[in-house]
Amino acid sequence: MERNASSGAAGTGLASCRRVRWPDDLPTVRRLFLDYRQWLADHQDPDARSRPRVLSGLSLVDRLIAELPGAYGPPTGDILLWFQDGSVVACGALRELVPRVGEIKRIYVRPEFRGKGFGPTFVRALLDRAREVGYERLRVDTLPSMQAAIEFYQELGFRPIPSFWPHPVRDALFFERRLVD
Repeated sequence: MERNASSGAAGTGLASCRRVRWPDDLPTVRRLFLDYRQWLADHQDPDARSRPRVLSGLSLVDRLIAELPGAYGPPTGDILLWFQDGSVVACGALRELVPRVGEIKRIYVRPEFRGKGFGPTFVRALLDRAREVGYERLRVDTLPSMQAAIEFYQELGFRPIPSFWPHPVRDALFFERRLVD
């Protein structure tokens, strides 16, 4: 899966999206996932009672980074990278929850590219890849503070569902979208 566009999501330059090439892209993926982890750590719930859950969640992210590609590897997982003018600006991952049900994870857009339309464009690419992998439903979780993500997930057809895992952040939101009729 490779996508090219004459105008990027930000409206200028050449944009492209492609699947990770293991092991060549491992350092890039690891760097983006570490940046994502740092963003999570910087935006944790200030309530001291939440700290043990948050630290547990960060430990889980650390383990997943150490095990790359792990759950994000073929045949049921994948990671996509988004480039603008040759520089990587975003990543997003897919992994299997149960047969035919996948999950979007680790969507991260570098700070200087946020608010420029990469999120929805990138999620569309992940939806297409999820169909190629054979998923019938796709789930995602997000934080209540991430209003832009919540809006574009809903605009892309994701509907609220009950929690499908014990999220370390209180009030995390969970969504699902059917990919087949």
